[in-house]
Amino acid sequence: MKKLRSGVGAAAAAALLALGLSPSAQATTFCVPTLSACPVAGGVAKTDLEEAMNTDAEDGVADTIYLAPGTFTETGAYEPSSGFKDLGSIEPSGTDPLTLIGAGPASVVTSSGSGNIYLMALGNGGNREVTVRTLTLQVPAGFTDGGGAALQLSSGDKAEGIEIVSLNSESDGIVATGGGNRVREVEVRGEGAGTVDSGVITSFGGEVTVEDTDILGGSWPLYASDQGSLLTARRVTEVGTRTYGAVVTGGTMRIENSVFTIDDGIGLYVSAAADDGLLEADHLTVFNEGSTYPALEGKKFGTGAGDASMVVENSILRGFSSGYRTDTAFGPGIGVVHLAARYSNLPPSGTDLGGTTDLATGNIDADPLFNADFSLPPSSPSVDAGDPAAGGLSVDFLGAPRPNDGDGDGAAVRDQGAFEYQRPAPPSAAGSGGGANGGGGGSPRSDRVAPQTTIAKGPGAKLARGKAKFSFRASERGSSFQCKLDKRKIRPCRSPKTYSGLAPGRHVFKVWAIDGAGNKDPTPAKRRFRVPT
Repeated sequence: MKKLRSGVGAAAAAALLALGLSPSAQATTFCVPTLSACPVAGGVAKTDLEEAMNTDAEDGVADTIYLAPGTFTETGAYEPSSGFKDLGSIEPSGTDPLTLIGAGPASVVTSSGSGNIYLMALGNGGNREVTVRTLTLQVPAGFTDGGGAALQLSSGDKAEGIEIVSLNSESDGIVATGGGNRVREVEVRGEGAGTVDSGVITSFGGEVTVEDTDILGGSWPLYASDQGSLLTARRVTEVGTRTYGAVVTGGTMRIENSVFTIDDGIGLYVSAAADDGLLEADHLTVFNEGSTYPALEGKKFGTGAGDASMVVENSILRGFSSGYRTDTAFGPGIGVVHLAARYSNLPPSGTDLGGTTDLATGNIDADPLFNADFSLPPSSPSVDAGDPAAGGLSVDFLGAPRPNDGDGDGAAVRDQGAFEYQRPAPPSAAGSGGGANGGGGGSPRSDRVAPQTTIAKGPGAKLARGKAKFSFRASERGSSFQCKLDKRKIRPCRSPKTYSGLAPGRHVFKVWAIDGAGNKDPTPAKRRFRVPT
């Protein structure tokens, strides 16, 4: 890292110290608003977040900003120092990679601006790869209703472990406008009178991969909007969706191992005008709380050449009035609608206003007998009802292996939906506990015995660099795991599990093992540690 020039004179050193800065401070590490925000020594204090993001931004050295707890409001007034056009929007310029690390949800970034703008626009002022981590982005009520968004990802940008809260009516969460963007462990929700329109949207040919993310009360939670865009979603949870579970109006969307609950709307929707739209879903669980709309809909707008195509496999879509609806125009050069569902559980009936449908391959129409979390009991007709061919996804929503021989007929066939029922392995014939589900000792374990979880390796009581790595194991082979750090949500995880960018202070890590029968350790393994200030 670049440092301030050595040999600083006494007067200069005294001036720096008076400002709360060390003469040997690293100029590429900034602390907002004071040095107390820094978990590492040698930072430079900056009272303004946007100023910190635009300082030393083109010196060839990666920059890091640590944001203290508190609310940081970007002004809606013109700032001559930045010269950017969107008043009230944070727009980092430059070319150096930049990482912005908050102290958790208590680090809140908002704006006093108005209009259809981004709260934080990572592509408006430069060409740098930016990572935004462990903070809250709050869309103010003053943004245009039905317009504005919390975060723009441009190219190679990342959002990790952040919360996006909309106080505005129908603002978007994250808009991806370039390639190679990633969203991981993000929660998007409305608060008070605020609501969310699109949770994550691709626009202007943008590309984004979304993983382990929750979108609460969105209208169009996942949206691929135009030609060349690509949205890949894995382990996404939607709760209380108001209109469409997923929407494609151009480009491509691929969804895997995800769970949607919809108040009363369409499950999956694809349309096309001049450009093609493609939606692919594999191992999706969608439950409609109402009964007014179809599970799948494809529509052709106008006389353009674009095709609207949807392929759904190994999925469960229940609570809908019908299985599908298609609507297309016919004529030379006019694109068409294609809908296909294979080895899935959904109503077979629908409305055909033109186009093609294929719901004949391996589908069933039966109550899946969901558990409370939409996982499957052993009696579910969706157990072992997925595609019997080899290949496909190797794990489920919780990271448990698939396929598993859920019905005990000797053939491992994947289940429908996001969850794979884990049939317990038979006990050892000798009764020594040596089977796959055995934990040692005298008699073999039954499927009512929960596994024990052990943290094999983790950080000591103090953690100097804000990065913690944990290795853990279960007393029963084949178990999956769930992890929790501090007040974050419990998430599926694998050993080893690494957390980075941890804020100063005390932290608690917990991990639960879940055996093949679904028994969860009632007493998680726990490790306390501290990140020094």
